[in-house]
Amino acid sequence: MYTKLLEKIAMYDTIIIHRHKEPDLDALGSQLGLRALIVENYKNKNVYCVGDENQYSFIGTMDTISDSVYDNALAIITDVAGENRVSDQRFKLAKETIVIDHHQNDTDFADIFIHDDSRIATCQMLTEMAMNHNLTVSEDAATYLFAGLVTDSGRFMYPATDHLTFEAAAFLAKNGARIQSIYDDLYIEDLSFKKLKGYFINEFNTTSNNVAYMKNDRTLKDQFNVSSFAISRGMVNQMAGIKGIPIWVNFTEYDSGDIICEIRSKELPVVQIAKKYGGGGHALACGCTLSSWEETDQVLNDLNKLLERND
Repeated sequence: MYTKLLEKIAMYDTIIIHRHKEPDLDALGSQLGLRALIVENYKNKNVYCVGDENQYSFIGTMDTISDSVYDNALAIITDVAGENRVSDQRFKLAKETIVIDHHQNDTDFADIFIHDDSRIATCQMLTEMAMNHNLTVSEDAATYLFAGLVTDSGRFMYPATDHLTFEAAAFLAKNGARIQSIYDDLYIEDLSFKKLKGYFINEFNTTSNNVAYMKNDRTLKDQFNVSSFAISRGMVNQMAGIKGIPIWVNFTEYDSGDIICEIRSKELPVVQIAKKYGGGGHALACGCTLSSWEETDQVLNDLNKLLERND
């Protein structure tokens, strides 16, 4: 699967790596990890990482480059397949574009699509590439890739975690991944973030079929001095692990007026509902972007009906 990718990397002098907007650690880890793998295994390459930054930037910062750098360059996009979700749309200026992704979505723009939705993280895909092609993996590369692997697997707790996930983690540990450093950054939180968690535990609601949900307007981020992303992606799993709650949903209004919907499920696949509203993701963890609070009620109604049909 990865032979074509490695051939293309060998062909280009300049490679620019993108990923999705508002990155999680699989997006950042795969982006930074791939850059490290290229630098370590291919001589005389100019490799850049670009995109927006957020609270996960402790893992590594982005480069600032001019449009001219894209001339005759290869753009590689990790952890996202949809064009409108890519951070920094200048990838369109590159000579050729490759997407590497593990979600249950087809790409709508890539020249080459490297896809495996059986893997729990894009970082797992890149780790397996390094393992199977005998690539040199530095301590930095291993740390970046481990960060994405451990978070997208829910600390190795999500159902899609399998023996291959653990084999990848063991390989990265063997190559010097700074595991404790990653955990320290993940588990040390600002007081405002801790208080936000308490707010969610006390304020979430449930539908008639026990779909847990929160509706967060744009003022909440100011109330707790956090980002909209911290509320949307960071808080959705505060409703997880509760007896009798099979599905939980977090709706967060951004300053743009868009409402980001994060859907999670314990066992029942829900990605088809995210796709109905133009989104996607994994069977049990997915999302979409909505334009009104009325649409949030439609999503909840669809999830309620899904549970009725599978009762």
